[in-house]
Amino acid sequence: MPFKKKIELENGILGIWELTDSADSLIKAFQFSKNEEEEFEKFRFEKRQVEYLAIRLLLQQLLNTKVEITYQQSGRPQIKNSNQNISISHSANFVVVFISDDMVGIDVENATRKIDKVVNRFLNPNELQWIEKSKQQQFLKILFWCAKEAIYKCSNQSGVLFDTDILIAPFEFEKTDCFSGNLTSKNCTENYKLWYFYFENNIVVYCVEIKNNFT
Repeated sequence: MPFKKKIELENGILGIWELTDSADSLIKAFQFSKNEEEEFEKFRFEKRQVEYLAIRLLLQQLLNTKVEITYQQSGRPQIKNSNQNISISHSANFVVVFISDDMVGIDVENATRKIDKVVNRFLNPNELQWIEKSKQQQFLKILFWCAKEAIYKCSNQSGVLFDTDILIAPFEFEKTDCFSGNLTSKNCTENYKLWYFYFENNIVVYCVEIKNNFT
C-alpha cells in the first residue's frame, strides 16, 4: 500500500506516502470535487498527476475525512474551511505532509541526490566551511537544503535568499535530531526549531516557528 506512515508529533501530524502507484490506480481511490477535477485535467504528465492525487489521499488518510486544498496568493497551501496549517513536499519517491495548528514547514529529499553544483546558492561561506570539515558532507548538504526549504515554506516572507537570509546553526547531528535556524529579512528575524529523520534513503526535515520573534 502506498500509504507508509502516520507520525503523531507534539506540534501536529506528519504523514508519508510512497509514489508507487499509477495515476489510473489512484484515480479509482479518489473522489473528485468539481474544482479538483478541473485542476487535475490541467496536468499532462503522469508524475504530476500522481503527486496531486497522493497528496490528497494522504491528507484523507491522516484526517479520516475528505478535505480540499486551496492556495493563498503567496502559493502557500491550506486546507479549505480549516484553521489548521499544512506544509507539503515530495521527492522522487515520497510525498510528505505536515498538519499543525502552528506555522510549520516540511521538506524531503533523496539522501544521495547530487547538489554540489548549487551549494553556493543556498549555503553561506560559514555553513559551507563547517560542512566541509565533516566526514558526512553529502548528508549535511541535503540536510541544510531541506532545512532551508522547510523554513522558507513556513515563513510569510518573500524575496528570500537562501544563502544569506536563512541560516542554520551548526549542531551535533550525530547526537540529536533537533536543531535551530532563523530567517532574517525586511528588518525582521524569525526563529525556528527543526527536526530531521531518515526514511528509506530520504531525509525529512520539518520545522515550527518559535513565537518569541524580535525585530
